[in-house]
Amino acid sequence: MNISSTDTEVTNMPSALSSSRGERIAHYISDIFNPLFVAAPTFLVAALMSAPDLLHAFLWWGIVIVGVSILPYLFIARGVRQGKYTDKHVSRREQRLVPVLFALVCMTVSFFILVLLQASRPLLGTTVAMLISLILALVITSVAKWKISLHMIGISGACTMLVVFFGPLFLLLTPLAPLIGWARWKVGAHNVLQACAGTLLAVMVTLVTFWGFGLL
Repeated sequence: MNISSTDTEVTNMPSALSSSRGERIAHYISDIFNPLFVAAPTFLVAALMSAPDLLHAFLWWGIVIVGVSILPYLFIARGVRQGKYTDKHVSRREQRLVPVLFALVCMTVSFFILVLLQASRPLLGTTVAMLISLILALVITSVAKWKISLHMIGISGACTMLVVFFGPLFLLLTPLAPLIGWARWKVGAHNVLQACAGTLLAVMVTLVTFWGFGLL
């Protein structure tokens, strides 16, 4: 019996278990903060705080969520079932072009419907900020061939919106950014620079867009 080999295996067991547990937690965090899911409460807040009544708020929210979350999610889920995409996060950079383009088309249609319905400036500004962020992410991913983090774009844009609309109290949500960034790094989806770039892009685009809409 090789005692030293056995001792090494026993010694490494806690480390392996800890790593496995950490990866499971990271996957849970990645699933919960999928940008398609983060969009739902983000746009609900924007609609509720700016609509003249609940009817308009939920009508506007329903329209934008169909284009921003539901249709893109169904499109990706179908692609995963057909074997076109490796997973629901479309983790492989070279697979992202078609689903992101599809999402952009759906979001654009939702935006123009909101314009026709004379939706509020905060809701329109939030939609445009997301559109611009996604376009830039697509260019970076497809042209520069560098996989910027959509998870970080989603959560950072949402937190920036809340801080602008409701004040510095919502800076308390800031720890979500490093938490999600860690999760995306832990599952091997992004490196630290790609996560930080997603945050920076979302914050800058959101602030500039809100300034353009007169929301700052």
